[in-house]
Amino acid sequence: GREREMDELRAALEQALSGRGRLLLLAGEAGIGKTRLAEELVTSARLRKVQVLWGRCYEGEGAPAYWPWIQAIRAYVQERDPKALLAELGSGASDIAQLLSEVRDKLPGLPAPPMLEPEQARFRLFDGVTTFLCNAGKTQPLMIVLDDLHWADRSSLLLLLFVARELRAARILILGTYRDSEVDRQHPLSQALGELTRGELAQRIALRGLGENDVARFIEITAGVEPPDALVQALYRETEGNPFFV
Repeated sequence: GREREMDELRAALEQALSGRGRLLLLAGEAGIGKTRLAEELVTSARLRKVQVLWGRCYEGEGAPAYWPWIQAIRAYVQERDPKALLAELGSGASDIAQLLSEVRDKLPGLPAPPMLEPEQARFRLFDGVTTFLCNAGKTQPLMIVLDDLHWADRSSLLLLLFVARELRAARILILGTYRDSEVDRQHPLSQALGELTRGELAQRIALRGLGENDVARFIEITAGVEPPDALVQALYRETEGNPFFV
């Protein structure tokens, strides 16, 4: 029941591979299959030799700022040779090391970043992260999955906006997922989505419940039997086609 959505995702992947970076956002209620669809695209990406990095937002307090980005970049840094990593980090190495201690562990001789006003320091960090990701994409195409953006902190969303503006000439695909049912007009993600829409920086794909025919196919695949119409209709009525509840 997700053929159309997968076609859109794979088309975006092909564009990113050709050097036209994309930001895609999968929206829908809990259990609708956002993460499952992302995993399907990840499989396609890995078959095309794309390096996939995951970042998951944390529900609740205690997570540091930029948490999904830290997870994604950490996975990349841990696998890279120090010399290659330094070349990709470029002049932003010291700033990114403030965000991620693993960078300083791999590159212990880095100088301290300059003392700046908070806004200037944030700009340097955003510019450094963006340059680093674009450089990394030249080495090997990147797919970055940012899961559960409805739980993202404001700093992570600001960084996403910054990176999105620089994707057009990069071999990078960013795929974000979020529960649109949890995002009201006052939510930080709502403001970020507004800016992304105004700047035509992202493509939004809304996932809704499976149709009745797809529910029937779901049962057939899972149970190995052709279900009677009454069962399909009852299940569709009770679940509204939500794959998790089906």
